[in-house]
Amino acid sequence: MTNLVLPHQIGQSPWQKLSKYKDVRFLDNHYIKNNYDYIIVGAGFGGVSAALELAKRQSEKSILLVDALSIGENSSGRNAGFFSVAQIAKALIGRQKFTLEDQKWLLRLNQKALDIVLSQIKEHKLDIYFDKEGMYKAVREERNQKALDLLASYFDKLDVKYEYVAKDDLASRLGTNFYNKALYLDETYLNNPAELIRALATVLPKNVFIYENTPVIKINDGLVPSIELNDGRVIKGSKIIVLNNAFLKCFYPKQAKNLTAIHSFGAMTDVLDDEILGNLAKVKPWGITATHPAGATIRFTRDKRIFVRTDIAYASSLNTSQQRALRAYKLLNHAFYARFPQLKDIKLKDLYGGLIAFTGNTLPIFGKMADNVYAASTSDGSGVTRAIIVGTYLAHLILGIDSAELNYIKQNYKASYLPPEPFRAIGANATIAYRNFEAGSEL
Repeated sequence: MTNLVLPHQIGQSPWQKLSKYKDVRFLDNHYIKNNYDYIIVGAGFGGVSAALELAKRQSEKSILLVDALSIGENSSGRNAGFFSVAQIAKALIGRQKFTLEDQKWLLRLNQKALDIVLSQIKEHKLDIYFDKEGMYKAVREERNQKALDLLASYFDKLDVKYEYVAKDDLASRLGTNFYNKALYLDETYLNNPAELIRALATVLPKNVFIYENTPVIKINDGLVPSIELNDGRVIKGSKIIVLNNAFLKCFYPKQAKNLTAIHSFGAMTDVLDDEILGNLAKVKPWGITATHPAGATIRFTRDKRIFVRTDIAYASSLNTSQQRALRAYKLLNHAFYARFPQLKDIKLKDLYGGLIAFTGNTLPIFGKMADNVYAASTSDGSGVTRAIIVGTYLAHLILGIDSAELNYIKQNYKASYLPPEPFRAIGANATIAYRNFEAGSEL
């Protein structure tokens, strides 16, 4: 095991502050038992999904689910809150190798992830923000419109429904004339991600025992694998499942050598009254992800707040710094005022940093790490659906449940080579700088 890095977060995510489930209390970790059938490290969307699948299929087994932080306070609760089936896989580094069949598989797996979430919401009558409000893939600069048209051509081949929206119509829908063209995807659910993950955790079956703020500092594989907590306690199990995303590198650096990460930054306004909002007060809630990979993500929420996420930094350390977040705050404000100059007197609040795991070909780490230890990671910006997919099918792998989906994952989920440090950092920082320059005013 390499030098352990425990996660800590810069700033509090506004999503966690607004979550209806933020005050839910899980179990007191003083009462963790010495043995469980399954131990899951990481209670994000991957860990919760794996726990759900194991618990449903083996109700007689005990499942320990632990997280180093409060559930929803790590990457699962610090994204922009988009849940979309319609995603296109694109390698971050090197030549594009995804076939049309690969894209169809991605849509198929994403639909299964959505079905899992919707079934839990319906079965347990969860009172959460998870609304089918759609998503815009938008561009401002003419040079980036080619990428938008290329995206539309992919959707045509995949029979994904979308709507082209021209500038004037777009301005009336969004309340800003910043963007020149967009694709609108109706099959997208906007949500509060911290609320969603905490809500899903609260309704896990009774044979799942959840302990948050319980860091794991060591994983021991072997015939009887175990985890060691930061207070020295050792917990044994029959199988250990590691779903802590980029922090997988801390426990299995060799197996996760092609996994890396970036930091992203976000902030949100307070609730804005109609007088301040002006024309924006009349529009429906919406979300935009820029067509250019370095562009800003913007949300106008149903309670009339504006969320902005932009600026990325290579994660030379898995935890970012307050100083780096403050640098990002300037760019967040720039993106905000460029789109909403009428709100020049409004301040973005709740600045925070988050971590996005990725691989060069956007394919996850997935499978057996060592004797009786299994792990998976996400691998691109669409972390929620990816996490649900790998968590669910990692459980299937362990249980020996065969399917076309699992066979596809086993054959194809292999992360491509990334150069070692310091070459990785040099290359990543150069790529980010170029992408930012290329994005121009889309930032």
